[in-house]
Amino acid sequence: MAWSDSVDIYCERLGPGLWAEPLNALSNLGFVLAGLWLLDRAARRGEPALVRALAVLIVLIGVGSASFHTVATRWAEVLDVAFIGLFIYWFVACYARYRWAAPWWLALLSMGAFHAFGLLLTAPFAPEAFNGSVAYFPALAGLVIFGLLSTWKDRSHRARLFFAAALVFGLSLALRTLDQRLCASWPYGTHWAWHLLNALTLTLASLGISQSPGLRLSRL
Repeated sequence: MAWSDSVDIYCERLGPGLWAEPLNALSNLGFVLAGLWLLDRAARRGEPALVRALAVLIVLIGVGSASFHTVATRWAEVLDVAFIGLFIYWFVACYARYRWAAPWWLALLSMGAFHAFGLLLTAPFAPEAFNGSVAYFPALAGLVIFGLLSTWKDRSHRARLFFAAALVFGLSLALRTLDQRLCASWPYGTHWAWHLLNALTLTLASLGISQSPGLRLSRL
C-alpha cells in the first residue's frame, strides 16, 4: 500500500479532487478557531507552556484533518490520526500533572496506562466496528473518568466541563457512526458535524484542565 494511494471512506466524497469533500474540509475551521481562541486565552491567563501546547495541537488537528479531506491520500490519513493521538495522550499527561500535581515521570507513565486501558476497552470489537468509531471509545470513557475524578477531588465545576465534553463527544461519535448509513438519504453525510462537535468537545475538555476554567456550567 503506497502513501499516495487514495482513500474514500466518507459519504460526501463521490470522486477525486481537492474539493470533493467541501463540508468535511471547511468544517475543520472549527478546530483552528477553537485552538487559536484557547491559545490566546491561555497566554492571557498565564497558563504553563505545556498546557498551551494542547491548543496548538487542536489547530494541528484541524490542519491534519483538512489535509485528509482534501488530498484524501494514505499519508494525509496518517497525519490526521497522528495529531489526534498526540492531543489525547498529551492531554492525559497534562491532566495528571496539572490537576493532580503528579511528578512528570508519573504523568508520562499515565499515557502508557491510558493506552493499556484503551486496548482493553476496544479488544471485544473489530477495528471497523461502528464505522471505525470504536477507536474513540477510550477517549469518551476518559472524559467520563476525568469528570468523576474531578467530582471526587474538589467537587468543582471542572467536573461539569468534562461531563459536558463527554456528552457532546457521545453525540459526535453517534453522527460519525451514522455517516455511511445515511449516504442514500443524505449525500453530504454527517462527518462535518463530527468535526464541529469535536472542536467544542476539545474546547470544553481544555477548559477543564485550565488553571482558571472561567466557564461555569451550573445548569448541567
